[in-house]
Amino acid sequence: MKLSDLIKDCPVKDCSIAGLTHDPEISSIASNSRNVKPGGLFIAVKGFSADGHDYIDQAFENGAAAVIAQDNPKNLKNIILVDNSRLSMAAIAANFYGNPSRGLTLVGITGTNGKTTTTWLLESIFNVCGFSTGVIGTVNIRYTDKIFDNPITTPDSIDLQKTLSEMKKAGVTHVIMEVSSHGLDLSRVDFCRFDAGVFTNLTQDHLDYHKNMDEYFDCKKRFFTRFLGSKGKNNAPAVLNIDDPKGEALLKSLDYKTIAVSTKKKTDATAATAATAANTVVASATIFAKNITDDIHGLSGTVCLPNGSFNLISQLTGKFNLENILCAAGAAHALDIDQQQIKEGLENCHTIPGRFEKIDTSIDRFLFVDYAHTPDALETILITLKLRAPKRVITVFGCGGDRDRSKRPLMGQIACKHSDIAIVTSDNPRTEHPDSIIDDILEGIDDFHKLSDKNLKSTPFKKGYLVEADRKKALKKAIFISKPDDIIIAAGKGHETYQITNSGTIHFDDKEELKKAAIEFSDQFNPIAWKINDLTKALGCDPVFLTTPKDHCFTGISTDSRTITQTRIFLALKGESFDGHTFIKKLIDKGIKGFITQKGFVDTLDENTQKELQQKNLIIFETGNTLTALGMLARYQRLRSNVKLLAITGSSGKTTTRKIAKEIFKTQFHTHTTLKNFNNEIGLPLTLLNLSYAHEWAIVEMGMNHPGEISRLSRIALPDIAMITNTSGVHLEGLGSIDNVAKAKAEIFDGVRENATAILPGADPRRAILETKANGKKTIKKLLFFGSNDTSDIQPVKIKNFANSIEFIAKVNNRETAFSINSPALFMVDNSLAAILAAKTAGICTESIRKGIAAFTPVSGRMNIYRLSNSINIIDDTYNANPASVTQALNTLQAVSGIKNSIAVLGDMLELGEESNRLHRQIGQKAALSGICKLYVFGSQIKHTIKGAIEKGFPPDNIFHGSKTKIAQKVFETINSDTWVLVKGSRGMAMETVIHELQQILTVNSQGL
Repeated sequence: MKLSDLIKDCPVKDCSIAGLTHDPEISSIASNSRNVKPGGLFIAVKGFSADGHDYIDQAFENGAAAVIAQDNPKNLKNIILVDNSRLSMAAIAANFYGNPSRGLTLVGITGTNGKTTTTWLLESIFNVCGFSTGVIGTVNIRYTDKIFDNPITTPDSIDLQKTLSEMKKAGVTHVIMEVSSHGLDLSRVDFCRFDAGVFTNLTQDHLDYHKNMDEYFDCKKRFFTRFLGSKGKNNAPAVLNIDDPKGEALLKSLDYKTIAVSTKKKTDATAATAATAANTVVASATIFAKNITDDIHGLSGTVCLPNGSFNLISQLTGKFNLENILCAAGAAHALDIDQQQIKEGLENCHTIPGRFEKIDTSIDRFLFVDYAHTPDALETILITLKLRAPKRVITVFGCGGDRDRSKRPLMGQIACKHSDIAIVTSDNPRTEHPDSIIDDILEGIDDFHKLSDKNLKSTPFKKGYLVEADRKKALKKAIFISKPDDIIIAAGKGHETYQITNSGTIHFDDKEELKKAAIEFSDQFNPIAWKINDLTKALGCDPVFLTTPKDHCFTGISTDSRTITQTRIFLALKGESFDGHTFIKKLIDKGIKGFITQKGFVDTLDENTQKELQQKNLIIFETGNTLTALGMLARYQRLRSNVKLLAITGSSGKTTTRKIAKEIFKTQFHTHTTLKNFNNEIGLPLTLLNLSYAHEWAIVEMGMNHPGEISRLSRIALPDIAMITNTSGVHLEGLGSIDNVAKAKAEIFDGVRENATAILPGADPRRAILETKANGKKTIKKLLFFGSNDTSDIQPVKIKNFANSIEFIAKVNNRETAFSINSPALFMVDNSLAAILAAKTAGICTESIRKGIAAFTPVSGRMNIYRLSNSINIIDDTYNANPASVTQALNTLQAVSGIKNSIAVLGDMLELGEESNRLHRQIGQKAALSGICKLYVFGSQIKHTIKGAIEKGFPPDNIFHGSKTKIAQKVFETINSDTWVLVKGSRGMAMETVIHELQQILTVNSQGL
């Protein structure tokens, strides 16, 4: 291209062209003298660290045909003088590359925060439309199948125009560009033709470059006054976020087509009235949101456009992301994109690299990385997280070196204010020493506590900050000091995969480091491995068959031939209807190396099989009874793990109490609990075998059917705290009487360790039996009672029932503390009191106890209360039933339903022996007296339940019995505007089927079938 054609749009100084000897053909353009090629044009630009005018001689030496410059002190030939080299470079670059933006649909997005997220959202919309899309932004430059690193948000004008040209040649039709204030001020986007522009917001940033916030805003504003609208070079609309005051100011100042977006309703009526009275103008949103729900899992609600609305479900979360969503929707609307395509594109965008990006790991924490590196961005992200945090927010952050120092103390103050724990670290220190940057940050947090590891061990909910200059160590510390359900946010670097230090740039990725730390954290909870010597000690015998190396190590013990892995040893259980020994041959063929069998197993093998085994690396232990061996191994694992152990038993409530205790204990300790419903002679050992050296407490549940079972479990588990929730008529077939039930439950004290604590129900009718047994154990040093009677160590006062929760005050040693639990069932108060006593015995602070109880959610099938439809409230208590738990469930139904339509659906209570008829009759009487409206029953004992209900005056017409399907249909036929349905029965009755059938009926009817 001829030089004269290149510079036709440049404001050339008078007579400056006179120095040219001819009008050369220009083959390339460059602003770096080292990149100049023969026949090329060099543009001398005055930079921040170097001045291109000092390299004009070098450019000519490299073959430059001409030079664009602002001065020519040496009077060299072939130099064209201009007033502004940068602006001229933009004009020259646009001409050299054929003004590519004129053949593209180009959207520019500017603002302090949200630019990158908005580009990803808009790109997703464009992709749904089938457009070939290119993006130029902070994360990268990408189009078709190409991705390039982008060191600066908006490239210099030569690189920018070259990129646009290459995109156009590759078939790109639509381009989205992040437009930074540097890009505007340094003329990088001049001579680009924009079809729409977006303003996201304006907060403090880049004050190391701009003199003040007014200058910063004026720079952003130039995008809308120079490049858009009827007064600009293009007649393009502006999309403005008027939730931001500067966006609203822009809206009022522009006199061309604008699209205002807001997370609020179209016009705030109160604001409009006030504005009218004050004779001012209220900005009204063209695009807005309503009925928005927003939690840790995402956003949902309605997006309103001028031509209609649509329901949106997005995995992005937070008000700031809602603003970004609306900005993207506004830009798409400005380009006449259909609202269905807008909806689909927004919902298809699940995550944005480094922007509130969730990191998936196996640990039960919420991990995020975010680019927030300004005070406002950090505050926005932390407020968003704090409002959604199940537990604590732990923030790892720093400030960049060689940048605006004034924001450092502000960042520190914001991080500490909105985090439970802030960890101050480094973030691209560049030429500065990280410690000096941290010192600047600490100036803003003098009023906050400086924490230590010791503080966090004893009082995990104490707020404050830690300092760790090494960012890798800081991220790892955040993981290791966290507790389940905590949120960890690494702020400042986001998508960046490097750390800029005074010794150079090194690879560093917050996402990678968090994942590594999470794996290391998780690995420490792997079960303690088994060496051959450990197995020998635990079983009290040597292997009878050993061809494997003596240093072989097994990762665990398995009783399930279907799921065992090659690194584990197989223990062959033998029952009435199964025999694990029959699977051993197949397991050997699968590569299993170790086995624990009944005595004499090897002798049962034929001679050829024994010879075949000699050729394999195997180990076989033979024991008198493999079930006993399982308990011995579990006991050995429990002892060497060095955990403290809380054991819970009782006729009812033990699973719920165990789960409440788990939520409390895990706030302060690494806690291991009963797996699923593993509470018998097989399940309890399997739970203990999963202990690691990192666990601090184990909480186990103990169940039984016959005398002696709890005693065996206790001697395996060796409790430090032994708890009995209550005693009642359950398992009477095997125990005969309720007194015998109490004696069987009291067996939990048989295996307690030295200085143990016993926790008992103070108001239990069989308290004396339990107390006598506990007092007879010398290893029990403390005996505590819970309940409403005056002699209990912890008592409930001021209980308040709500639809889905209970608030109560627990009184201990004349001190009262308020708690709230997510269940309206009154018996949950006693369960909570028992768990509180255990927690206090373990040294857990009150705040942790309160948070743990608040985090509890009902166990599936155990007093689980939810809304099945607009008119049906379900109390799902189908896991099991005995007289005490059915009585409690009826009390709960009465409490929550009040005078509304209430239905009790009751299945038989099993394993009640000779007392079954009488106890079912009593439950019928209780149902009649509870105030319920209707009683539906199922099972073989229904005649006794019905008889008891009628005896107490319950109307026979309000009683129904039949199949579970017919009961579900009857419930559906009798529902009114607000119906409460309790479904309860023993496990063997599978009463949850009634709920499933009812769900199906509701679904069919909602579809009009």
